[in-house]
Amino acid sequence: MVFENLVQSTEEYIGVLRHVPIHYLLLAIGTYYLSVFLFALRWKYVLKGTGVDVPLAELFKANLAGLFVNNITPMSRGGGELLRMAWISKLQGIPMRISAVTVVYERILESIPVMVMVALGFLYFTTSEAFALIPLVVGLALIWLKWEKFIELTLRLFRVNLSEEERERIVTLRKRGDVNLVGIGTSSLVWVLDVLRLKLITLALGLNVSLPVLVLASVINLILGIAAFTPGGIGVVEGGLIGTLTYLGFPPALAVSTVLLERFISYVLGSISGLLVLLTSGGREAWRALKSR
Repeated sequence: MVFENLVQSTEEYIGVLRHVPIHYLLLAIGTYYLSVFLFALRWKYVLKGTGVDVPLAELFKANLAGLFVNNITPMSRGGGELLRMAWISKLQGIPMRISAVTVVYERILESIPVMVMVALGFLYFTTSEAFALIPLVVGLALIWLKWEKFIELTLRLFRVNLSEEERERIVTLRKRGDVNLVGIGTSSLVWVLDVLRLKLITLALGLNVSLPVLVLASVINLILGIAAFTPGGIGVVEGGLIGTLTYLGFPPALAVSTVLLERFISYVLGSISGLLVLLTSGGREAWRALKSR
């Protein structure tokens, strides 16, 4: 009986996926690679804020390779960040400490739209917007008012040791309006694209899902990816996201199909692209440099 149910469920999922309009799928794939481009653009401006100029194409490749490493290491962003640092340090001659500073600063800028996304996502569960937004506003205010202490804490968490000159560079980045505008803007656009990708996938499956549900699903996807202990969140992300979508009212077959399509784009295609870049664009040198550290 269990085997028969499994076969029937599998046939149902295949039947759903077989009728997915290709144009929706291609647009969803496009949102993923546009996000990688925005990551590269953000990194370029942060690097420029420290007086370093790296070609955008090289940063795009480094991000793709980093995403591949993230997908084969636990905690989502474990080894990928280190590979990115090693990539530009080895191939572009950038001091490792400078590349580390810029990656840390990227995460600081990214935290702002992430907190907004989390607040918006969990508004789905609450009737009082004020209570949900108070922690966000307080958190952002504390970061701004205690900027140097926040930098110190972040550097300790990432275990980055900086000289006084390098520490001064990251502290003064706050005064670079162009860097911060591009950094926060691109980070926000990436999360918009994440929600848009889910929207395109659900449209491809014949679902008209409301924006709050998509935002919440995107937030859960982010949290699961960061917290999962398996390489790339395999198993944990899929199970958690399917459970979330089912709880939010998705029919089980469509919940599974949505997650399968999303993971095909963000995990399978992302991993293949990153591996190809790693093997063909000098990434093996950065990988060897990373392994020798």
